[in-house]
Amino acid sequence: MPTATASGADAAPNGSAKSRDQSQANQGRTPTPDQKAAVIRVRKCAPTAFYEILGVEKTVSDAEIKKAYKKLSLLTHPDKNGYGGADEAFKMVSRAFQILSDADKKAKYDRFGGDPDNRFGPESAAASSPFSGFARSPSGGRGPMFEDEISPEELFNRFFGGGGLGGVPFGGGGMFDSGTRVFNLGGGPGFRVHQFGGNGPRRRPRDANGNAAAEPPPGVMSALKNLLPLIIFVLLPLLSSIFSSAVPSGPSFRFESPEPPYTMQRTTPRLNVEYFVDPKVVTEMTGKKLGELDKRVENNFIQNLQYECQLESRQRTRMMEDAQGWFFPDENKMRAARNLEMRSCRRLEAYGYSMGGY
Repeated sequence: MPTATASGADAAPNGSAKSRDQSQANQGRTPTPDQKAAVIRVRKCAPTAFYEILGVEKTVSDAEIKKAYKKLSLLTHPDKNGYGGADEAFKMVSRAFQILSDADKKAKYDRFGGDPDNRFGPESAAASSPFSGFARSPSGGRGPMFEDEISPEELFNRFFGGGGLGGVPFGGGGMFDSGTRVFNLGGGPGFRVHQFGGNGPRRRPRDANGNAAAEPPPGVMSALKNLLPLIIFVLLPLLSSIFSSAVPSGPSFRFESPEPPYTMQRTTPRLNVEYFVDPKVVTEMTGKKLGELDKRVENNFIQNLQYECQLESRQRTRMMEDAQGWFFPDENKMRAARNLEMRSCRRLEAYGYSMGGY
């Protein structure tokens, strides 16, 4: 007599039922050209090239960082993108956003490069994974969206308010199932209360006779309390953008070559860094203000060199790893890696700054 087995759970030489279900799920999520291109681009980046991962410049604002994360997280989310490697790309995007949206971590990354949690955390010697910061972060400099433990999925849910998107239940079920979430919007006289999320409709409490008990009409404070998370989510990025743009950072400048309106050449007194500014702005500045401008130019110049030196070091490391081979190293590739010109690192060294032997 044949033995009954659970559908899809019987043993098979080609893999378990879980792997077959995962393969079928990926086949059902055919990626769009934009989703595929996003995954390929992100995975080509180094794990700690956070600006490159989000596709933004070092001078990017907080609002632009949030905008870049929102776009890339939707393109690479593994529940929406079935292309191979989408899960890894999604984690890299989430990690980049976690670092660049935290002012303290972003400042450390801009100054020293690498993962700030791995470099400055108390367990930096044992932290080798670029995603280890999701499970451990230092106590200081944490943004309002981050706690001691947070995963890429939880970060995504917090950023988008924990609700669903495009018919995929991010807030409950699947890989983001962390319990039932129910959101009520509305309340107050003349307002209808709407429920989002949860496994089923919420029932009104009943008395001993089985009759639905009358609910007291919610007041204005109750309505404001229900709407408070939505208000904070909408207003916080707006206020951050307003205040960041309201504080002047000083005159703009550029390096390398003049370009209108930056046509006036200046040289910093300490490092002899040449830069160009708008003559209309500089002529109205006092000696103290000019000294502050020179100092800001030198700091920006050194930070740019440190960032470029980090990129050169990572490129040489990748080349040396590629030269190792399966059994024997490729001498030609290894020689090319060792002879790679570290232009920015050498310029840093000439200015008296060291990058740890790069």
